[in-house]
This record gives sequence, structure tokens and C-alpha cells, in this order.
Amino acid sequence: MVEEVLAASGRVLIICPNGMISGYGDDIAARLADDGFGILPEVDRAVLALILIFSVAIPRAEGELPAEAPWTKGRPVPNEQFRGCSVPPGQVEQSLRRLADADLVRRVPGKGLVPGAQFHRLTKHATTFLFEQLVLLADPHGSLADSIRRRRAHQHHRTNPETSP
Repeated sequence: MVEEVLAASGRVLIICPNGMISGYGDDIAARLADDGFGILPEVDRAVLALILIFSVAIPRAEGELPAEAPWTKGRPVPNEQFRGCSVPPGQVEQSLRRLADADLVRRVPGKGLVPGAQFHRLTKHATTFLFEQLVLLADPHGSLADSIRRRRAHQHHRTNPETSP
């Protein structure tokens, strides 16, 4: 019954560490993004990408964080990690405030930043896609990135036969 009510408003039920929560279905989320809703400013996307890479992607690659672990359990990223990045320090701090206000990042006292509770709202498909995007960003010439691009190209040709040679 709950799933039916949520579906009527374009939402889905998602199981998260503390129970269940609702999120947008993948088709609705894509449509909203295509219409410009929920798109972060470029600087916020850059800062969030750094947090996701250092907090989740690298620890997963190192075997420190299991693939099935919630993103909110990532390795805290200390503020010092942002020194030397291409985003000016003042803009980093402003971005972190906006990201924290949106619950996209959370401060772990004395340790740093981790992804926030909004990541619990992602569907399995959205979580997989986001992680693949991080791989493509962090190691664009690696074998995993090549594998992701090949699989996506194959899926695209299967779902869009008019674009196949």
C-alpha cells in the first residue's frame, strides 16, 4: 500500500540502514534533472565529488570500505584534503556549508566530512551509476573505467537500436 501511494507521486520506497525512506524513482529523478531541478552549482559538484572520491571511492578500492556499505559510513575527509585543489578555499567553505545544509555532507567532529543522509535516498541504480561516475572521474584510463564505458555503450546500443551501426 505504501509503495502504491509513493508511486503515485513518483517516489519509491528505499531500504536504508535505519529502516525505510522514500526517494525519487530513477525515471522521475532523470526527468527532474533534465528540467534543471536538483542540479548543484558547479563548485558544489566539484567539492562533493572530492568528498565522494576520498571518502567512498578510494576506501572501496583499498578494500577498507565494503561495496555494500552505506556511503554515509565512508572515511572522513579532513578539511586539509581540500588544500591545493582548484577550488579556492573561500569557495570550498561556502560550498561545504551549502552541501551540509542540504544534508549531502555531514561533519564528523574532529575527523572531517562524510556523505550525508541524502545518499540514503538513492536507488540501487542511482548508487551504482554515481559510483561508476566517480571511477570514470578518478581513473579515466583505468581498466575499470574502460569496462564501464564498454558496458554502457553495449546497453545504449541495445536500448537504442537506431543508433547501432
